[in-house]
Amino acid sequence: MRRKSLTVAVLVVVLTSGCVGFLLGDTLAFSASKATVSDAALSDAGYEQKRVDKVVENRTFEAGGQSRKVKVTNWVAEYEKGLSVEGTGQKPVASFATLSSPRFEIAGESVNPLARYSDRKLVEKFVQRYEGVKDVRKVGGRNATMLGKETSVSKFEATATVAGREVDVTIHVAKVEHGDDVVVAMGVYPSLVDMEDDVFRLIEGVQHES
Repeated sequence: MRRKSLTVAVLVVVLTSGCVGFLLGDTLAFSASKATVSDAALSDAGYEQKRVDKVVENRTFEAGGQSRKVKVTNWVAEYEKGLSVEGTGQKPVASFATLSSPRFEIAGESVNPLARYSDRKLVEKFVQRYEGVKDVRKVGGRNATMLGKETSVSKFEATATVAGREVDVTIHVAKVEHGDDVVVAMGVYPSLVDMEDDVFRLIEGVQHES
């Protein structure tokens, strides 16, 4: 199986109604704290760090007939584990990623899309980075403790086309609000290999600088 990097696409929409700084023309800047996986969890699950990157987005919004720029800083961390699946003739890669994005609230309501997205919506955005993904379906879930909070971890299955061949993949996704950020964790691996316990080790090993 051809190596596929897991990249989580981030779209941050900021509603600025009532923000005095925005209306006065000040440039707004919002930053998330880094979310990663502990060395102990990585060692137990056999994963290696691929990258930890800051993702900065500059967007322009309209208010009161004026345009203002907003800078949003997110963090993405990616981890991988090489696999040997008998009979495939290829070397698939299991991927795990964490994403932290700043949370915005107006009148007590979060306006960061990640906070509002369902697990299925997060998976649909995630699997867009794989070729020919189809038949995404939820097949179960169980709870885990992530960043000190008990959260539901949804389990999905899908079919992906990789190097001209259809491969069944399993995807797990969890999300919590921690400090001022939304933190998402996702894991994907070929369904021929049961790696659920490894993914849960990573989820429970997520650390975040709140």
